[in-house]
Amino acid sequence: MSATENPDPWPRMRAIVAAVVTGLHGGRFIEETLEALCVQLGATSAWSTLETKGGAGPMHRSRTAGFRGVPPAVLAQHVTEMLSRVQTELKTVAGPVPYTPTGSFVATPLWSRPTASRRSRSLIGVMYLEFPGQEGEQASVLEFVECVGALLGGMIAQQTLIEATKEDLRVERAKDHNEHHLSLDELLSCESMTAIRDELRAAIEGKASIMILGESGTGKTQLATAFARASNREPIVRATLGLADDLNTITSELFGHERGAFSGAISKRMGLVEYANKGTLILDEVLNLPRHAQQLLLDFTQFGSYRPLGYQGREPKHADLRLISVTNGDIAQAISDKRFRQDLYYRLGTVPIVLPPLRDRREDIPKIAIRYLNRTDGTTDWELDKGAHDLLTAPHLHWGGNIRELEAVLERARNRLRAGETTDPVIEIRHLDVGGEHPVGGAPATPAAPSTSGSPGSEIEGRWKQLAEQKEGLDVLEKGIIEDALGACEGIVARTARILGVPRTGLISRMATLEIDPEKFKHPGR
Repeated sequence: MSATENPDPWPRMRAIVAAVVTGLHGGRFIEETLEALCVQLGATSAWSTLETKGGAGPMHRSRTAGFRGVPPAVLAQHVTEMLSRVQTELKTVAGPVPYTPTGSFVATPLWSRPTASRRSRSLIGVMYLEFPGQEGEQASVLEFVECVGALLGGMIAQQTLIEATKEDLRVERAKDHNEHHLSLDELLSCESMTAIRDELRAAIEGKASIMILGESGTGKTQLATAFARASNREPIVRATLGLADDLNTITSELFGHERGAFSGAISKRMGLVEYANKGTLILDEVLNLPRHAQQLLLDFTQFGSYRPLGYQGREPKHADLRLISVTNGDIAQAISDKRFRQDLYYRLGTVPIVLPPLRDRREDIPKIAIRYLNRTDGTTDWELDKGAHDLLTAPHLHWGGNIRELEAVLERARNRLRAGETTDPVIEIRHLDVGGEHPVGGAPATPAAPSTSGSPGSEIEGRWKQLAEQKEGLDVLEKGIIEDALGACEGIVARTARILGVPRTGLISRMATLEIDPEKFKHPGR
């Protein structure tokens, strides 16, 4: 319903506010607001651009229809000119469109604060709406659009502050702030670590990338941090990979993005690579990096250059840092299975280090135990009695959690000692709970052996076949749900994604995989 058909603005404003709130949860409140404006005011299209240092940034867009026969380039040129005009004049402009005798437009600035005082506000961006008739020049529409612009500008400003705060927290979490860190010599002081110590000492003055392999809990990240400190390559920044498989998300995390680079990017983000410049970037669990993102990392390791998402500079950015990769996976198997690029391994693993599991260095356990106790309680000189010493080094203990498991056992032992009658800092066998056949927690130390009723290969093949059949059934079910949602949304992918609660880009990818054509669900004439 157009503004002239319904003079009461409040129902329309409630719809706009609802769209803003809905969009906030999905990081698309700008697009949601533009779409709601089109629906509530009968506009054919709505555009918005964010203010950037270089001028107009990437534009958000919502379009319900268009002027037939008008080339897209002509439409885009007029929109761009009006957005630039508002940015220059800093006021709302309206008038007829140049490519049809009946159409009109209105464009309004988006301010950081909904106030008339220019001293306390700054330009956030510009919003533009286009109409098939003369609505864009009507006073009631102008007033409504300016009210929505004030709301949208204030929301963008607040969201920018929130994103900046989140970014500061993200960087602080990524940086190493451990005040009780062990030095490289302390970590590698045991006789069993001599070869690793010599290898790292030989590489400490250069820039060669390091890859640290080993089971979970062996101290890989701790060793990476100690090596970075010993080589004086700070700041030390840690990137935890594998938390997402979306290429944009991974690129943004590592290399950053510009404001407006994608939906929800209302502020600029600096990548961890840039934060780690002149220092060390630790890539934690590097095998979790999806293969389609490995090319980006390969290019960076080869040339030291990168481009944040939405970066428009002629020359790429550069960073000088040392890469230390960490993983508890089987790198050789991952390369064999084509899950990890072999050329990337050669770039990341110039100096490969394999940390042995704790069960293969039992003679080091007492020394590691005392080191941990003294480090976490520096006011006490801790000891192990002979019974505790013999139990911790007993050959029947698997130590599946490695040093992490040992530290948990020692923490409980110290608590039990303090809760007892004695105050002597001596850990005894009665304080320990590692006498079972399995690691602490009751879980088996190793996976259960396959059934001997048939060959291991046939059993695995059968399980894989069963999984494939189940996945095929789920794909059919998923395809039906998506098609039903597309039908309800008249083939509009953005609305379908909101109903299903999934990212639009992810839905497009799944539709391509499942061979779903959204055009089949659109009404004729759209």
